[in-house]
Amino acid sequence: MRGLMNTLSALMLAAGLMAAAALTPAMAQDDRQTLNFRDAEIGAVIDDVSLLTGYTFIVDPDVRGRVTITSQAALTPQEVFQVFLSTLRVNGYAAVRTAPGVFQIVPEAEGARAGAPVRSATRQNETFLTQVFRLRNTAARDAVRAIGPMISASGAANAVEGGNLIVVVDFASNVEAVGEALRAMDVDNSTVEMVVLENIPAEDLVAIVERLRTRTAQGEEDRAFAVTVAAVPASNALLLRGDARAVGEMIALARRIDAVSASNQSFRVIYLDHAEGEDLVPILDQFAQALSPGEGSARQVSIAHHQPTNAIIINADPDVLRELEQVIGRLDVRRPQVQVEAIVVEVSDQAARDLGVQFLLAGSGDDAPFAYTRYGDQRAPDLLALTGALVTDSFSGDATDSGQLSLRDLALSSLLGSRGGALGFGVQDGDDGTLFGLVLNALDQDTESNVLSKPQIMVLDNEEASLMVGQEIPITTGEALGSNNANPFRQIEREPVGVQLYVRPQINDGDTIRLRIRQEVSSIQGPVSADFQELITNQREIETTVLADDGEIIVLGGLIERDEQILNDAVPGLSSLPVAGRLFRSESRSETRRNLMVFIRPVIVRDAADVRRVTRDSYDYAVGQQREASGGRSSLQDMVDVMLGGADPFARPLPDAEGGDE
Repeated sequence: MRGLMNTLSALMLAAGLMAAAALTPAMAQDDRQTLNFRDAEIGAVIDDVSLLTGYTFIVDPDVRGRVTITSQAALTPQEVFQVFLSTLRVNGYAAVRTAPGVFQIVPEAEGARAGAPVRSATRQNETFLTQVFRLRNTAARDAVRAIGPMISASGAANAVEGGNLIVVVDFASNVEAVGEALRAMDVDNSTVEMVVLENIPAEDLVAIVERLRTRTAQGEEDRAFAVTVAAVPASNALLLRGDARAVGEMIALARRIDAVSASNQSFRVIYLDHAEGEDLVPILDQFAQALSPGEGSARQVSIAHHQPTNAIIINADPDVLRELEQVIGRLDVRRPQVQVEAIVVEVSDQAARDLGVQFLLAGSGDDAPFAYTRYGDQRAPDLLALTGALVTDSFSGDATDSGQLSLRDLALSSLLGSRGGALGFGVQDGDDGTLFGLVLNALDQDTESNVLSKPQIMVLDNEEASLMVGQEIPITTGEALGSNNANPFRQIEREPVGVQLYVRPQINDGDTIRLRIRQEVSSIQGPVSADFQELITNQREIETTVLADDGEIIVLGGLIERDEQILNDAVPGLSSLPVAGRLFRSESRSETRRNLMVFIRPVIVRDAADVRRVTRDSYDYAVGQQREASGGRSSLQDMVDVMLGGADPFARPLPDAEGGDE
């Protein structure tokens, strides 16, 4: 009998399916069908529903069995689909939409892992989907625990604490119910209260609460301290925000702590972390005078500094004592530093050209003629000295007379001091002793120099610093020989020569840096002259006040100088003769060009990470220069390895904000 009923039902449904074969999800609402499946194979039902609705179903191999669906009234295709989804869920299966109009039918236990899509506007209560909820007032972890009982056995809910999000994967009807619950839960019921403290500083009480909050969170206990607490130093009060009940409990706790902190203690020892106690004492004395009441109504305030421990000892009334503690707390902070790097570049070019002719004519006898040309700037061999040495045979090894030796030394010095090129000849007539000599000298000199110095210094904000790298040279400031050269003495002072940098930075709003700076580069040029041995020093100095941004390079100043000198020595009249006039004149030309530029680069160093960064940059630069110069070895790195036992000098953990290690 049951088989006959199934056959009749199949025949009746087939007639309707032929008309519904062309239906799509956009089927008109008046195209209705009556469902009547009794103990039918679920695979056949899935096929029939696909024909009625136009949806595509991908069936998991584990989906099998028989289902029964009956309807007394005609249903629209969408209502047929909803009935179908409910039938799947009753039988332990779920439909997961994977694309528009495409569903994957899997066992319900696999539904949450089947890639349910994020919910769209289509309302299909029995399909698996994923929805993300963002909470604004409730912690995501607490909300997940609250909605846990609402999630089906095959669903899942996870908290994303970074964005305070909840991701829910479940049947659409469950997801909608969870959303309603979360919206009702995510309501700001917090309140804000203020409590004024009488005895304990507000900052100290905030620190106590934070320590208690940390220990509670680590122990996974009840979060009784889920209250935001902030100090108001000006009025020594606490601001509390949170659930009304939790805020009330925190106020009661704060008042109990404040009550037990009441004390008649009138002195306090405060150990400083960053500031120099000796500098703070005058400021605190001046501030205490302004805080003290009228005469006779309070004890005298006394403030002292203990240098070995850098501590401040204060003796005053409790109210004045608390105010002074707040002042110290605001002054005893870590100050930023500034690394100042100066770059000095000097490029100079010196060119010189000399051309001159010397000749000499001398005869023998009382009335012998004599003529010569010689110029004061002549660097070539001195023709007169050479002639005198030749005439007296001073070049021979037999010269023993002191006069002959002097002429020889003078001639040799003239030859050794010559520069450039020299060409000449000399003739002596053996009969009458007539001498004739001629020397042509020429010099072309071109000297270039490129001097680069890069001094750098680290200094605290609003502090002065100086750097000197160079020498101290003796400078004669006085000399006395006395009568008959008795008891002679010379007074000498030493002056620094080298690279000097003086700087005082001030960090302003927006990380701009005001710099009072003096940059000096000096060097020794040499003696004034051969007869005057006092030294000439080159001095280049810039002293100015500038504004610079953090890490920017700015120019402090520069000098472009060109010096050209032309010197002509000539015999009047004869030097103007055509062609032969070159024998009676000497020409000297020199040109000096100098380009000097000074740059500055300040970098703000606020914490230990910044200090490590700038130190490592300088360390790596020095090691790299040594390796390049020595073929791969660095004495600096070897020394650091010995000091640290081979450990990386920059691998030590950085201190955290409270002074501990990360």
